[in-house]
Amino acid sequence: MRITATDIVVIGGSAGSLEALCNLVAGLPADLPASLFIVVHVLPVASSPLPQILERRSALPVRHARDGDTLERGHILVAPPDHHMVLSDHRVELNRGPRENSTRPAIDPLFRSAANQFGPRVCAVVVSGNLDDGSAGLRHVMARGGAGIVQDPDDALHPEMPRNALLRCPSCDVAPSSRIAGMLVELARSAQSAEQSTMHEPENPGRPNGSSAEQIGAADSPGTPTGLTCPECHGVLWASPDPADPTLHCRIGHSYSLETLQSERRLEIEAAMGAAVRALHEEASLARHIAERARRSGRESMAHRFDIRAATAMSHAHVLEGLLLEDIPLPASIAPDEDEKDDDAGPAAERREAG
Repeated sequence: MRITATDIVVIGGSAGSLEALCNLVAGLPADLPASLFIVVHVLPVASSPLPQILERRSALPVRHARDGDTLERGHILVAPPDHHMVLSDHRVELNRGPRENSTRPAIDPLFRSAANQFGPRVCAVVVSGNLDDGSAGLRHVMARGGAGIVQDPDDALHPEMPRNALLRCPSCDVAPSSRIAGMLVELARSAQSAEQSTMHEPENPGRPNGSSAEQIGAADSPGTPTGLTCPECHGVLWASPDPADPTLHCRIGHSYSLETLQSERRLEIEAAMGAAVRALHEEASLARHIAERARRSGRESMAHRFDIRAATAMSHAHVLEGLLLEDIPLPASIAPDEDEKDDDAGPAAERREAG
């Protein structure tokens, strides 16, 4: 593990992260010389018991962050439901800004803001979860000279988020949740004797240039407009001006990794197919009603015509229901083979083989 002077620790998790977070905070001493900030994807409800759960396992005080909180060493602040938590001017800011990766609070805003404010003083930690929120933020932290720790995917209840983080930042340290606390203590202790690093100015993403700037409205958002639309507001999605950053964003500020966008698209398709099934059932019901009225008045030709319409609508509905409800296997030509499945273990497996 690369030793740096770390006194700002930002932690992100999602599905299955409670176990990892409990293991992590349980190993932190009461005199830890660092401030900790935690974002976990939670439902946008009025309250969350996460701080109380963690405080039962921690020697450090844990509570939900409040807007304007100052940064205090030896304290753990948790993002409250339906609010992004960011660090700005040595204070905590809470906001209900646009969802990122379809969630609020999101991990990436915290990681980015910490990196912009404190540079190499930051250690970012990614634990169990689905999809890849936190991967882009972790890359940003490391680009600013900070440290990165990722829970070993084999130790995570939901390994997808740690695996994606390692794909974006393969040089991160990897450890089971039971060992992460010790690594953080070592980093924080080094901060006590190390000279404090200077803060970095916030990034200026700049404006696009070249052919993209000639498009109508291209100067209104950094990057390049794509042919894709935002699942939430249906505006155009823009590609980041950084070629190494695959994140897409809209004018409003909603942003998506490619994996999250694909997941949202699947939900959109499912919703559209469900609406089509409902419309077909309604069409069949209406056609049957018209057919019965025609039959009672002796208009058999009309009744027969609407019987056919009802049967056709139900036939189409059954086809769509089959697509919605059944697992349709991939064609053999695109199904992953065993070797490709083994490759999914990614950098963590390579580290273990290397010793």
